[in-house]
Amino acid sequence: MTSIFRKSAWLVCIALSLGTATAHAQTAAAEQFSFDEFDRITRAYVNERGLVNYAGLKQELQALRVFVDRLAAYGPDNKPDWFPTAESRKRYFLMAYNANVLYIAASAYPDKHSLWSWIGLFKSHEIVLGGRRLSLNVLEHEILRKEFRDPRIHFYINCAARSCPALARGAIPPGETDAALERAVRRFLNDPGHVRVDEASRTLYLSAIFKWFREDFLRYLKEERGLAQPGLAEYAALYLDPDARAALARVPAGQLHIKFLDYDKSLNEQ
Repeated sequence: MTSIFRKSAWLVCIALSLGTATAHAQTAAAEQFSFDEFDRITRAYVNERGLVNYAGLKQELQALRVFVDRLAAYGPDNKPDWFPTAESRKRYFLMAYNANVLYIAASAYPDKHSLWSWIGLFKSHEIVLGGRRLSLNVLEHEILRKEFRDPRIHFYINCAARSCPALARGAIPPGETDAALERAVRRFLNDPGHVRVDEASRTLYLSAIFKWFREDFLRYLKEERGLAQPGLAEYAALYLDPDARAALARVPAGQLHIKFLDYDKSLNEQ
């Protein structure tokens, strides 16, 4: 009996050691690509509302360029050992998106209209990640949406417009991508400028993001929440603060109206 206990204890120790070693390996891999400069820049030039001091950032554009060049040189495609997990890949691509948009907007500043020109920033502008040339459109739709299938990304990535989700201050720490996405989605859905419930008129006002990416939200509710016939209101209810969620629940489902808010494409400057 004693030998069995000793063997069991030994196996537990081995399992714990392997788990600790794996965690250390993942942390070490993440640290090979440093987001420290992006962390510093966003903390210096992005305020608590997620608005950017472009005039100030313009004076330090070269520092942001150095970070963007590092994204261009290294990424999950050419350094897979640096990004060994789905979480580390998602973390990289989320911040790569925001860093490139920030750099493009700051480079164009004080021109405030080129981002949303008729050509379209997201279709036409080429970026480089880990040696791979692609557009922001491909990064969003073919990588972030298709690979990770997480609708919360829509509330983290920032398109430099006022109606976009707030640009996050600071880099996502290693292993904390899920927590960062949770904070982002709750912040967005509880901002009346993006989502609000009018119980008197039985209306749920939603950002146009919900119209553009409806399929992502409904697919999540079906696949991850097991809802047979989900609606956008069910997704919103997952993250609304208690008072707003209660107000929404008091409106009979068959009587709820959904209206999409106008999207302000003006630059997200302070």
